Amino acid sequence: MNQSNLNRLGNYAIAVLAITNVILWLMGLPPNDGRADYLRQVIAEMLSSTGMILMGCAIVLSLRLPVLEPFFGGLDRMYKSHKTAALTGLGLVILHFVLIPITGKSPLARDLGRIALAGFLILIALTLAPRLPVINGYIQLSYHHWKYTHRLVGAFFILGMFHAFNAPTLLYTAELAAGYWRVCVYAAAAAYVYKQLLAPLLAKGAGYVVESVRKLNPSTVEVALKPDGASVRQRAGQFAFVRFPGEPGLGESHPFTVSSAPGEPYLRFTIKASGDWTKALQAGLREGALARVEGAHGGFDFRTGGPRQIWVAGGIGVTPFLSWIRSLSDAPAQRIAFFYSVRAEPDGVFWNEFQAAAARFPTLSAIRNVSSTDGSLTLDKIKAGCAFDVAGADVYLCGPPPMVLAFAAQFRAAGVPTGQIHYEEFNFR
Repeated sequence: MNQSNLNRLGNYAIAVLAITNVILWLMGLPPNDGRADYLRQVIAEMLSSTGMILMGCAIVLSLRLPVLEPFFGGLDRMYKSHKTAALTGLGLVILHFVLIPITGKSPLARDLGRIALAGFLILIALTLAPRLPVINGYIQLSYHHWKYTHRLVGAFFILGMFHAFNAPTLLYTAELAAGYWRVCVYAAAAAYVYKQLLAPLLAKGAGYVVESVRKLNPSTVEVALKPDGASVRQRAGQFAFVRFPGEPGLGESHPFTVSSAPGEPYLRFTIKASGDWTKALQAGLREGALARVEGAHGGFDFRTGGPRQIWVAGGIGVTPFLSWIRSLSDAPAQRIAFFYSVRAEPDGVFWNEFQAAAARFPTLSAIRNVSSTDGSLTLDKIKAGCAFDVAGADVYLCGPPPMVLAFAAQFRAAGVPTGQIHYEEFNFR
């Protein structure tokens, strides 16, 4: 099985879980008890049970299990599948509430269902608010606070289970579907309880000590961590979650690309101050502070690409490429054209390392674009700077999301197959 097909297996598995529920309903329909709205009841319950299975899949994916990553193409894509499963499941549950006949036989079930649905809708609104042009002016929840509210997803999921247990449902007379549904939702509930209660005690991450905090420019620092015991295992270009317990405002874990190469004595992160957490880190992180690192994650790896490659970095998005060149001991077998876009020269941290690598390795070229003097980096500039045809090359992108998405679309239009355009999304919200 090739890598592209392997990366889709996780999504196929989620779809199979949902479709299996529908098939089991159709194979063993509950007996008609004479109610006039029997068919409507069956459809509504089929939708809700399928929706809860999808939401359960989303809860399991939130565990960030490394064993699942290869089947989704990396943790970032696993989180996209998490969002898709959750939103699709919620949509089916909403349809259930629209279609379900109101009997008034179980006020408790009705109230539990309404509370669970309202909770889901509020949490989804808080998640989507920063992306909505008008609403984001009224709802501004920091990532730190959003993460705490998002933990309630499982609690509302369990409320939905209790709603089903107390409702005058036909599900429990459809034995095949009922048994399958129980297994799925119990597994999801167990995963949620594990994540909230046991995982913080059992999975503390590898221990490190801050060796140095080096200021690279007014907004960027390099943090070097010395292992205090076992260290994380990483491949060049991967990212890890890091936190600093005991340091004010830095106890919550955040993802950053490891900018050091595997095998170096220190684990290094290059971090730009762009939010409350990163600003607190730049202002207050001290040498000797304790750190915890979980990972590494991700499948951003040029070694799996073809013989002609284009690397495009925007600003702090240079970090995976930095780890890649630091991991090189010999000239790469691939022909690589590296483009580094920065707003001003001081933003081009580590540019000297790329210049040195390009001088050392004949298969690697490096071009820096300073937008304040050179204008924006464009596809035409990239074509002019490449010694090979752009079409058919493997393209690796890392930088601000608008830049990455714009270049991805332009490269596709230039003849680069979608499967050969590689980037990771660090927006886990």
